[in-house]
Amino acid sequence: MRYLRATSLEEAWSAMQEGGETARAIGGGVDLALFVPRGVETLVDISGLFRDCEDAPDGGLRIGAGLTLTELAESTSAGRYVGGVVADVLRRVASPLLRNLATVGGTLASAHPWSDVIPLFIALGAEVDLHAGEARRMALEDLVLDRAAMARALITHVQLPAAATGAKAAFEKFTRTGFDVGMLNCACYVVLEDGLCRTARIALGGTPDMARRVREAEAALLGRALDDETIAETAERGAEAAPARDDQRASAEYRRVLAAAGIRRCLERIAAATGGQS
Repeated sequence: MRYLRATSLEEAWSAMQEGGETARAIGGGVDLALFVPRGVETLVDISGLFRDCEDAPDGGLRIGAGLTLTELAESTSAGRYVGGVVADVLRRVASPLLRNLATVGGTLASAHPWSDVIPLFIALGAEVDLHAGEARRMALEDLVLDRAAMARALITHVQLPAAATGAKAAFEKFTRTGFDVGMLNCACYVVLEDGLCRTARIALGGTPDMARRVREAEAALLGRALDDETIAETAERGAEAAPARDDQRASAEYRRVLAAAGIRRCLERIAAATGGQS
């Protein structure tokens, strides 16, 4: 019934408030344009807002929610962040046509369990800036588990923290075809100091639940060298702790096998990048 192309955050928020439950914000439209919920009469187009991507003053990365995945992948700032892991992963998400439409904010708002972006951002320690009458910031790992916090809010930016010296990250996913959604995906972030792991974040997605950290696997890394024994033990613990279930894509048992393989491959690549493994 009504389509508004917002020119400011204030205009977008006012239209959302006026429309109440009958209004929805739309960015790239990958989900919403195809599957408009019953009862929605107003679409508030925010695709022209939050289009920035820049190095943050603290050395992190500030990403506008209105950027498409393609635009973020091609950003110079994203290409520099933690060895270019963000750009590398985004180039493998879905298909080129979908990457040209899907926005960062829409990806987080849709919160598909098989999302590649969400586990990567969780592993990198992402925080999300929301506007719901006033600005607030939440850790992404908390936000994906608290869908009510996102229900009537506008996502404006994603903040990736400054990477510590020696930080490395890697990502692995398992699909049947190049453009298929994943049966499971894995992201690892590790900081090594004096040859020992001081910080570790490991996130699994597509289990088939929402992505979340596997703290049992992280604990197996802390204070240890990233050698074959540590990697094998971490992968085993990650598989045991993975919140795996059966669905049409894979069994829980197979997902645990994939979880172990994904963690092992990510850590082996990180070790190789730091000279710890061949």
